[in-house]
Amino acid sequence: MINSRDIAELHPAAARGCREFIGRMRSAGYPNVGISATYRDKTYQDWLYAQGRTRPGSIVTNAKGGQSIHNYRLAFDFFRNEPGQTPDGRPLAFADKTAGERAFWDTAGRIWTEMGGVWGGSWQGFVDRPHCEFTGGLSLGNLQAGRLLAADIKMPWEANIKQPEEVKEVEKRYDYVGDMPPWAQGTVHKLVGNGFLNGDEQGRLNLSADMLRLLVVNDRAGVYRKDTGGL
Repeated sequence: MINSRDIAELHPAAARGCREFIGRMRSAGYPNVGISATYRDKTYQDWLYAQGRTRPGSIVTNAKGGQSIHNYRLAFDFFRNEPGQTPDGRPLAFADKTAGERAFWDTAGRIWTEMGGVWGGSWQGFVDRPHCEFTGGLSLGNLQAGRLLAADIKMPWEANIKQPEEVKEVEKRYDYVGDMPPWAQGTVHKLVGNGFLNGDEQGRLNLSADMLRLLVVNDRAGVYRKDTGGL
């Protein structure tokens, strides 16, 4: 049976979302967020389903094997990763009674929803406040039928990140023959001497590397020979 807590077991988009979620929770004042159930195999899901039914304990899921988004690497559970108990003896990790305790879950649900995921705490009926999922629009039926979430899909929070503007490389330009590459100096010197090229008042030619290459190619092709009507 497999019940992983490894974020890397999630689909790449869900994994990136999970890490971003943890960071945003930290910024919101909750630095101790634990993650579990990043992937459950169907055998473990059936074992979990049996709890409270054919096995001792309270019912914790209504999903059999293949009926949980956790079985498809598109969901994770989270909890308050702090040891100990509340004053009335409840496990602190999932404490959800006082306003302060509930603020942890409400903040998490708001953050995950804003990121474009689905929070189990917003469900009607079986409310699952520790549950976060991202299916990219695929239904459980789609997943059961074998459809896969595209490997390169992005969650809405990623798609909305403003990408830095592309930094354009500044094109190097040459003002004086002595600063030009050796392979261009002879051609440019000849063209300047014959009056084909003229600089500005300070004698700057302001030629790009591409222009230098064109001038050299034309020179080697004889374009500037006097017998061709050139220089």
